[in-house]
Amino acid sequence: MHKLILITFSLFITSCSTLKNLDIKGVKEKESAFKVIWNKNQDPIHQTGNLPIALNSPLIHDGILYVGHNQGYMKAYQLDNGKEIWSEYDDGAYHSKPVIYKDWVIYGNAKGRIFARHSLTGKAEYIVDLDAAIETQGVVYKDRIIFHTRNHKIFCLDVNTGKILWSYKRSVPYLTTIQRASKPLVYKDKIYVGFADGQVGAFSLEEGVILWERRLSTGNKFVDVDSTPILFKSSILSGSINGDLVMINPSSGQIQRRLPYKVSRAPIVYQNQLLVPTIFGEIVVLDKDLIEKKVVNISKVPVSSIVPWKAGLAVSSVGGEILLLDDVSFQVKERFQLGHAYSGVHGELDMGENYLAALSSRNRLYIFK
Repeated sequence: MHKLILITFSLFITSCSTLKNLDIKGVKEKESAFKVIWNKNQDPIHQTGNLPIALNSPLIHDGILYVGHNQGYMKAYQLDNGKEIWSEYDDGAYHSKPVIYKDWVIYGNAKGRIFARHSLTGKAEYIVDLDAAIETQGVVYKDRIIFHTRNHKIFCLDVNTGKILWSYKRSVPYLTTIQRASKPLVYKDKIYVGFADGQVGAFSLEEGVILWERRLSTGNKFVDVDSTPILFKSSILSGSINGDLVMINPSSGQIQRRLPYKVSRAPIVYQNQLLVPTIFGEIVVLDKDLIEKKVVNISKVPVSSIVPWKAGLAVSSVGGEILLLDDVSFQVKERFQLGHAYSGVHGELDMGENYLAALSSRNRLYIFK
């Protein structure tokens, strides 16, 4: 009897040891490129059927995520765990993205106010009323910050005090516009910006004097130049949603080349190539000489943002998902569903410190790692 018990015990020990050392392959789940670390539902109080749409974008900086809550609060969260650091009431929704200057986070809201707050405490350094919704992220250059507002005005402020140094008002005769705005580009003490009348203009940084203007679209409606002009090989690239992508001489405004792409957002330079997002849900890949190499169809709706992510590209659209593209073939490797029939990304994705931030149009904030 004792011998039988000993044999049984020995077999049990051997079986357990064998199971521990057994290498079962093929059952480990592949880790997602869109692993949600934390998220927030930022949907403001609203009546049924009247969905508030988020148009703004989050900003990652130095371990903190800044994002406007459309109940009227600017919020700062700890990046790694979502703990709220501060929340300040601004009495207005947000249409753009904050920018960092020194120890401040600077941004505007839909009621036309510019706020400069201490990035760690939220304490207001200054508040300036520009009288129209702030549609773009501020562009800091030297000791100035430039904004584009809903009523087609350009404002140049002293970034340290908020004092308005000059402004320019554009007369836009068209009633049918997209109601977005082009973020200004500053290059060699000149400001380049697109307008809702289909033109791009260049201004002197010091006085705001217009140096030249050039029409990009010849249509009679939806001719907006909403994408941010970019610098490419010492030329300016800008495009209209109802016209061509145009290469412009930054000194004279002379059109050097036209490319037949209707851009939804500013192209990005990536691995010595130009990636052009279109209103048709495509990414057009151009080489350094602007020769078309590939057209990738990723959506049926306009592409809103492209950022490098996880050895590939994270791409959002105004549709309901974020995609991961292979950065060589540009084929879709993974999809992340935003989880609502009316979800999309109308602002921009933001990537920094090995995190990716997205705010959906349904006011859901996602932080991926």
